[in-house]
Amino acid sequence: MSHLILNTSLALSSLWGSKLRSSLTILCVVISIMSIIAVVSILDGMDTYVKEKVLNQGSNVVTLQRINRFEIATDFDKFIESLKNPDLTIEDWQAIKENVPAAEFVDMAINRSANITNGEKEVNGVSIRGRSEEYAAFGEFKLASGRHLTHLDLQQRKNHCVIGWDLAESLYPETDPLGQILKIDNRHFQVIGVCEEKPTVLGGNPNMFAFIPITTFFKQYGSRNRDMTIPIRAVDMEMLEQAKEQARLLMRIRHKLKPAEKDDFHLDTSAELLTFWKIVAGSIFSTLVGIVSITLVVGGIIIMNVMLVSVTERTREVGVRMALGAKRRHIISQFLIEAIILSLIGGILGIILGFTAASLVAVFSPLPYKIAMWSIAAALLITFLVGAISGVLPARKASRLDPVEALRYE
Repeated sequence: MSHLILNTSLALSSLWGSKLRSSLTILCVVISIMSIIAVVSILDGMDTYVKEKVLNQGSNVVTLQRINRFEIATDFDKFIESLKNPDLTIEDWQAIKENVPAAEFVDMAINRSANITNGEKEVNGVSIRGRSEEYAAFGEFKLASGRHLTHLDLQQRKNHCVIGWDLAESLYPETDPLGQILKIDNRHFQVIGVCEEKPTVLGGNPNMFAFIPITTFFKQYGSRNRDMTIPIRAVDMEMLEQAKEQARLLMRIRHKLKPAEKDDFHLDTSAELLTFWKIVAGSIFSTLVGIVSITLVVGGIIIMNVMLVSVTERTREVGVRMALGAKRRHIISQFLIEAIILSLIGGILGIILGFTAASLVAVFSPLPYKIAMWSIAAALLITFLVGAISGVLPARKASRLDPVEALRYE
């Protein structure tokens, strides 16, 4: 124990004596560990956020789409083949509403980008969303003021719109937007509702949109749209599979598919969305950790080089210790402890800065702040191993010095 305390004291004295070199070495380890901790924490936060958003839409929701967009990442050939699938229509939506008894709500959704103006004020690239009167049952669209779209708005193809918070602030910074007239691609619309402000995430702005009746959307932009989707909300979770099968059977009948023919549409559920997200998150995590680990390897190489230089500079010191009775294992432990201390200081600072970076992301975005305890243990273990492995070669070199030759070294 006394030798361990002595070697630790000598290691700290040596590091303190070459502050600049030690600081630069530690910095490399800090950056590596900080990046790993931040990546793990942010990805955990993203995982929680995505799951919450999917569950907020409802775990009892199935969405009818023309194609399975996830196949572009999982089965590209099948995705290309599915591009031949027929478009969904407003008749499909009406048929599902009337003939799927397990469905409580059936929406229809189409999105496109457009410019919106109010006098001299103009906002470009706004998401225009054609929806049915049942869109409020899907997702978080709470109103700050006004009302949602109604069946009468759809039936009469009214030029009414419900707009996002930021769009309202941009077009009507000093007036109440309700009842005001704006132009969507040079057509006049009346604002009947403003949605509450939603938090911004990953650079996107969820408050820059306008809901208009799906029938009005068709009147303005035409009924041919390949991006149409039909969200179906089952009465409850137990009825989800029944609603999905009823919708599937109905669409096969409408598309005149024979028993042996494959579906020319796709139905996905929140469980499938979460499964796909797990695959994506796993790939992102592996890639980022792999990239960050390169800097950790570089840090280990730098520590090794610094320790080799240190051995050369302190040859006479080693000779004196060996002449006074220090054994090879004492010399090895001295330099090994020095390398481990270097990496552990960098690791601890990296952990602190990594969680600080993750907390800042949580402050400026809706991603929750997550602390993965296993990542702390893993970071400390990694830094310990980096220090130990990087210090082995220099420590062995120091222990093999000839005491007589070492004492003569200038």
